[in-house]
Parts: sequence; structure tokens; C-alpha cells
Amino acid sequence: MTELEITAAREEFIGLCRAHINRSGLDELLDYLDRRTDFFTAPSSTRFHLNERGGLCRHSINVFRTLTAFYEAAVGPAIQAGTSPFAEEVPAESLAVVALFHDVCKANFYHPVERWRKDESGRWESYAGYEVKDAFPFGHGEKSCLILNWFLRLSPDELLAIRWHMGLFEMSEPTSSGRASYRTAMGMSPLVSLLQAADMVASNCLEHIVTA
Repeated sequence: MTELEITAAREEFIGLCRAHINRSGLDELLDYLDRRTDFFTAPSSTRFHLNERGGLCRHSINVFRTLTAFYEAAVGPAIQAGTSPFAEEVPAESLAVVALFHDVCKANFYHPVERWRKDESGRWESYAGYEVKDAFPFGHGEKSCLILNWFLRLSPDELLAIRWHMGLFEMSEPTSSGRASYRTAMGMSPLVSLLQAADMVASNCLEHIVTA
């Protein structure tokens, strides 16, 4: 992403937060992300979706757009019609909170590194990449919940959605009890499945992989 694209994504992200979230602590959270982390310039991964400067912010916006589309097109109408197993509609603010902030754990997580590979002639060449340096290995969804709770008061449904948004791809407890907890969480709130689905679609269907 160019510097102009990174700046535009940052402004879009902050605008979405202010338009859809009216909760004490939001200003402090945005200031923390802006001043004390690389959230707005970090990649979204090391070698998968949006593995480039600014990718994390753009991914968060993509997940928000995808999640709200899923809710407005399918889940919300099903709840309203009484055909969903869930009876209560999801607040628009909760949709925004979980989508825009589910990956704050990735701030200050990826660091630039020089990598090496062979070119078409078999000669070694360097290229810019990223590596993981986890200063506080507290889990993925768990760490996002922890960071967010420094600033915002999250609802139980929001906590469950962010905690389990990686689904079976990142199971801290790869046991029958861990899988049971995951299934139970999905049965407690539509936000859990919504965020997982939006994250997967954004990551795998909407976002490119940068090959240096």
C-alpha cells in the first residue's frame, strides 16, 4: 500500500469507529493505537492476506464491511422472522466493535526483516519481509480482549466473538473440552459465527497476498 492509501485507510477506520461506536474509552483506545502501536501501518500477516504496510487496518475495515453485509442480508432478517435459533438482534455497535478491533493483538507484533531467496538464475537475492516477535504471548483472541478491556467495557457476546474468532485455526485448548467450549460459544451468540465468517471471507476472498 502507498503512504496515501495507508493514510486514507486510517482516516476511514477512525471515521467508522466514531460513526458506529458510542462508548466510553473509544478516544483513549484510538489514541493508544495511533501513538503507541503500529496498528495503522502494520501488515495483516507475514505471508498470507495483506502482508504489507497498512494491511492490518485495511483488513479490519474489510471485516467490518463483510460482517455488516452478512448481518443485514441474512442473520438480522432471520432473527426478525423468528427462523434463527437466536431471538435477540445484535446491536449495530457490537458489530462494529468486534469487526474493527478483533485483531488489535497484531499491533506491535510483526517486525520488518530481510529475507533471502534464489532468483530465476539461482542467485541469492534479498527481499523485505516480516517476522513475528510476540512480546506478550497471551493468545490471539485472548490478547485482543485483554487490550480492548483496558479501554472499553465489552459485553459478554463481544468477548466471546473476539476470543473465538479464529475458530479451530487457533485452538489454545486442542482437546475435547476446548472444542466443546468453542461450540458452546457459537451457540450463545450469533456474533461468534458472524465474526469468524466475515474474517475468513475477507482474508481468503477479498484480500491479496503480496509477493516481493
